[in-house]
Amino acid sequence: MARQKVMFFLAGGLLTSAACAAQAAEVGQVARQVNALNQQMEQLSQQAIKLKQQNALNAKSTTGVYLLPGSQTPAQLKSQLGMLQMSLTHLTAVANGARATLNIQGDNSGPLPAFTAQVVWGQITGTTDSYDEVNTHSLTVSAPASILVPSDVAIPLDMPGIQPGQLGFVRIHAIQPTDANWQAPPRSPFSQ
Repeated sequence: MARQKVMFFLAGGLLTSAACAAQAAEVGQVARQVNALNQQMEQLSQQAIKLKQQNALNAKSTTGVYLLPGSQTPAQLKSQLGMLQMSLTHLTAVANGARATLNIQGDNSGPLPAFTAQVVWGQITGTTDSYDEVNTHSLTVSAPASILVPSDVAIPLDMPGIQPGQLGFVRIHAIQPTDANWQAPPRSPFSQ
């Protein structure tokens, strides 16, 4: 009888410890999931801050459109070529600075002609109400004419002198058709 009691308590102890081990594994898994969700929330919070800053800069801009790394959101610019939607993707470090892709999408009114644009990049100091562009660099980019509607153009940007973590903004302005006689096609009554 005493031996049965000992066996009963040992079996009960083994079951309890097995249950505790299973619970500990579940608690560890939940803790990892909570940690991953916290990291995602922090990333989304930083993205929301950058988007708010990008929108504030573009609302006040009289010289082109601002794209802020980290906002991961396109911005629109009304230009001689029509309404353009621009975004910055594939930002990476290279030996002498940063590289990214400038994506430009035209509206549905017709294909984009060949064009040039000025691209300025650097850092921003101050607030969105009162800011300065510092450590700026610029270059002229050109894009070939497109034949598709809507037009999508991807322009590789090499930005020497600044690393991706230091890049505060990219501003695109002075968009001009290469052919000075180019005229935008009439807008379709079906386009929005």
